[in-house]
Amino acid sequence: MFKRLMSALTGKKDSSDEKHPNATDAATPSEALITAYDTYGREIKITRDDWRNNVFLPNLEQKRDDPDELYRLIVSGLNDGFVADLLPAAERLLEIDPDPERSHAVHGIVLMKQGRIDSAEHTLREGMRKAGETAALLTNLAKVYVERGDEARSHELLQRAVEADPNMENALMWWAAIQREKAGDSGYVASLRGVADLPGSWRAQIWLARHHLEQGQVDQARVLYSTVLAQGRYDASALMMISGDLGRNGQIGLIVELVAPVFDEKRHDPMAGLNLLRAYQELGRPVEGEGLLSRMYALGFAGFKQHLDEFAQAFMQMRRQTEAGTPVNADRLKTTTLSLNQPIWHYGLRQADWLFAAKPAGVPEIGFFALSKIMAGNQHAEEQREDDVGRLTRAIPLYLAEAIHYWTDFAGITYVLVVEDGGPVVSGGETDGQQLFDIVPATMKYFVTGEIGCEGEGDAAQWEIALSLWSCEQRTRIAKEAGAATQAELGGLVLDLEERLLARVGGKRARPLDDFYRHPTKDILPIYLSELGQAFMLTLLANNLVSKAGLWGERAMLDWPLNMALNWPSVEVPKIMYISGLGKAFDYGSVVLAEYRERTLQLLKDADRENSPSARLAPLMWKVFGMGEELEAFISSLPAETDRRYRDWLDRVVG
Repeated sequence: MFKRLMSALTGKKDSSDEKHPNATDAATPSEALITAYDTYGREIKITRDDWRNNVFLPNLEQKRDDPDELYRLIVSGLNDGFVADLLPAAERLLEIDPDPERSHAVHGIVLMKQGRIDSAEHTLREGMRKAGETAALLTNLAKVYVERGDEARSHELLQRAVEADPNMENALMWWAAIQREKAGDSGYVASLRGVADLPGSWRAQIWLARHHLEQGQVDQARVLYSTVLAQGRYDASALMMISGDLGRNGQIGLIVELVAPVFDEKRHDPMAGLNLLRAYQELGRPVEGEGLLSRMYALGFAGFKQHLDEFAQAFMQMRRQTEAGTPVNADRLKTTTLSLNQPIWHYGLRQADWLFAAKPAGVPEIGFFALSKIMAGNQHAEEQREDDVGRLTRAIPLYLAEAIHYWTDFAGITYVLVVEDGGPVVSGGETDGQQLFDIVPATMKYFVTGEIGCEGEGDAAQWEIALSLWSCEQRTRIAKEAGAATQAELGGLVLDLEERLLARVGGKRARPLDDFYRHPTKDILPIYLSELGQAFMLTLLANNLVSKAGLWGERAMLDWPLNMALNWPSVEVPKIMYISGLGKAFDYGSVVLAEYRERTLQLLKDADRENSPSARLAPLMWKVFGMGEELEAFISSLPAETDRRYRDWLDRVVG
């Protein structure tokens, strides 16, 4: 699968693209690694022995009464070299399969691979008695005569197979290879043309088209492709071959012109979809690419997710580069100041007060205002897509308020100015704290303003951050903490500013407010800050402060904390962040939520096994994914002594 996937992405044809159980596979050492994918879409490597003993053989037993799945597993076992394990399964398939052609063909293949040629012929002829002389049975019977050294009889049977079904790929390509061996390329092309003239033929045409492409005869190839696609008789794999051949021969535009109008992700090989995504990327067409991407994500194929994520990032970057900022007319803007008195990932959980410790009522507060952007002389305010600087103008105050919440006896509050239906405002120039003293709450003891700027991009970025601490009692600025850092040092700079700020306000706790909370390290903090910024945008959406139409990279936002949780499984906060994000996505009516069902249920299962507090948030996820029966059964089975706060929370979830 992995080789086929890379072939689809690069446009290079790999021999495994046409692998079929008729092919003979070389034995693979037991210690060789097999690539698989877990529920989260992560690539994993296991030895062949582990795969055989812990995955393949148990699956054979589990699916012994499902003919479609059992057939699929037998074919997979043939391709993976597990032929010695397949005879009982193939015999079981004979008993239960309503399709005698399929069951007898694969039974014959298993017998041939085990060297039981006479038995293979017997089962293939029995299949013909039941299903007739089909192409699959004739082709495999031709293999029997190859094993016996009777070439003439084998060729006769193969010709009958091609005439019975000119589109059976194994028979067609074997027949064409024989003609090439006899008469060279001219014999190969002539054989394909002969088969193309048979009633109902289409596969020979796309192989002829490949030949024309390789000869630089693009117009001839295009005519053949257009004819096949217009007739609509091709199978699920044809578009993968067409798009791959066009890509390999530099005809990217033709992929979009010919394949895009007919590609159906639910019916066709998904690798054709990957080829089409690559074409959109190379042609600089992100809008069409993102439309197809959404349909591909919805398939839920774990092995493709990492590649879809790469396309999503590429399209998002493409749109950022092409979409210019719009100058802001301040007189026409309707703004509101969003006040957040909890860490941003506490929102979206239906007020899970049973999970989080509460600060006593009336504790003094420290406010954090969104940072301003250090502006160059020729810059002006404009509406634009979120960038790293803009995200950090909000993420750093959110993080510092979180630090105050968890590590001091103060309450932390974050303030962000938002343009309704537009997004958060990034101001230029340092905020004058003197203008804020008369508008902050009377319970506020301090507030913090600041600036952030960046020169350069990527690893070469140079950051500058300055924070001002203002005393509401003294009505003056009592401290200014500042620093500079490279991109690699950014996390360390923010942690240093946090320490200096906490030292100024005093009252630092020895333990966090919630026992599960862990302090991010300097290496993790930049990733953590990105999540806080993205969680803020989801909060705006959930509260109808911005429009879904302007949302970019939704899946990346929802995936971000999940990836954090998978990389740092012993840390609790990323799991809660992930569940919080899905709760917000449910609130704003996300159309991509269904894609997250299996991954989320697996995360909750893992959390329950590890006695993680986040496991008790499962009812919210059942609500999000429409699992009403599970939710009702859970509530009805609760012990009488269940915490009242938890019961009230469940009422809010059901509500």
